[in-house]
Amino acid sequence: MNEHQIPSGKPPDPDRNPGSTHVEEFHEPSTMGLKLAVVLFVVMAGITAGYGWLQHDAAQQLASQRAELQTSLAQAKSQENALTAKVNALNVALAQEEAARAQTEAMKNEQFPPRTRAVRPRITNQAVARPAPADDPRWKQVQEQLGDQQRELANSQKQIAETQANLDQAKSELEGNLQSARTELGSDIARNHAELVTLEKKGERNYYEFSFEKSKTYHHAGPISIALRKADPKHESCDLQMLVDDREITRKHVNLYESMAFYPQGYTLPLELVINHIDNDSVQGYVSEPKYRSPQQAAAPAPPATAASVNPPIPAAQDPKLEHRQDGPH
Repeated sequence: MNEHQIPSGKPPDPDRNPGSTHVEEFHEPSTMGLKLAVVLFVVMAGITAGYGWLQHDAAQQLASQRAELQTSLAQAKSQENALTAKVNALNVALAQEEAARAQTEAMKNEQFPPRTRAVRPRITNQAVARPAPADDPRWKQVQEQLGDQQRELANSQKQIAETQANLDQAKSELEGNLQSARTELGSDIARNHAELVTLEKKGERNYYEFSFEKSKTYHHAGPISIALRKADPKHESCDLQMLVDDREITRKHVNLYESMAFYPQGYTLPLELVINHIDNDSVQGYVSEPKYRSPQQAAAPAPPATAASVNPPIPAAQDPKLEHRQDGPH
């Protein structure tokens, strides 16, 4: 074999000249690899485009869900603010109503104190709000405000109870003073004309019964003169103005059957004034005068008793001391 001959896998061609030199030609590489690379590139580009489209769609969905969540959160906050405003308005309304009720009750008790029993503190219905999230600081603030208002209401009710207790104590002391005055006078209270006649029969005091209407004119009743300024039959009280030793004395809120004692000049034993009937614009009552101005005169022997009779009231026109006071005090 010639060393310049390139062996090949093919058998030698018998037609060739064995003595001739065979040179094998080289061909250009095939385009199959290039085509395969193009196909792979197209496939990769398609996969990349599909993945990008999927990522874009997912991003759009996430953005839409985020917008919906923000809208829902805004609505929830708006509802929460509205609920908080309603709760605050309700608390303010309750506080104002309770304050007005307490003020009205206090004024009523001060002007017209009850006669028999103390007013029990009323138990008010507290507003119950719906619970909010525990981590909301605004809800904690609302709870603190509710607690403060409840404590203020409790303090107000306690003050009302204490005021009522003081009024009851003052009433008891007043009744005790009235009882002491009756003991000092040494006589009972006549509630009508028949009882007054019975007291007159004891022979211890002189009684002057009166009945007159509201006016500026004074009416003579025994050693004093009286004028009615105001009558309140609903609360069984009246306002009187009196002349005792030419001195004007004003007494307001005189209760029915209340005994008032006076000591005119020259008297060591008291006079007694009692109102036993109150009408819309008129009153009835009596003035009792001791038959003896001092205990020494009372200890002296009394003259024989005569038929008892209640002294009728002297008309104002016949009283010389009242002629200059018919039009009221000067």
